[in-house]
Amino acid sequence: MLSIAGVSISLQLTPQTIAIIVAILVVLLIILGIGGRRRHRRRRAGAQHRAGVSRGGTRSRAKKRDHGMEIAQRHGAARSPEWPRVEKEHLLHEPACAACGYRGHGLQVHHIKPFHLHPKLELEPSNLITLCEIKGRNHHLLLGHLDEWESFNVNVRDDVRRYHGKSDLHIRADIAWQKAVAKRP
Repeated sequence: MLSIAGVSISLQLTPQTIAIIVAILVVLLIILGIGGRRRHRRRRAGAQHRAGVSRGGTRSRAKKRDHGMEIAQRHGAARSPEWPRVEKEHLLHEPACAACGYRGHGLQVHHIKPFHLHPKLELEPSNLITLCEIKGRNHHLLLGHLDEWESFNVNVRDDVRRYHGKSDLHIRADIAWQKAVAKRP
């Protein structure tokens, strides 16, 4: 016997009644659980978007880091105001990573001879190559800078052919690459 607000209710709990109550509770828990996950996912995606991270987990194009500019500033040099135009034109002409063919977010235009050492070559198309900066490949850092942003690789075009399609693990394991790293400028 159940008494609520002065009203008495008599319930007979049969196995069928218990099964119906349990089924209703399970359905409610499933609905609430899915709704909770969906809200959490939206909240997390919104935070990543505000932080400049795309759904794939990589940095969005608007927030990419300009390592060349940072290094040049440390050496007292500055980017040309024409650089954004030249970079965009180069990506239209060479829209994929020269080392693996990747197309998408995470592509960088790399100066073969660094512009802080060779300022006249900053906007020269023959001094530019497209390399990716994505997890698992990172050809910009590995092949363009020999695994050190302050360094550079004047043989990057040869290395791009030598390591075409290789992951960062394969490149780092290669003895010839390790020797080049040991002699990097």
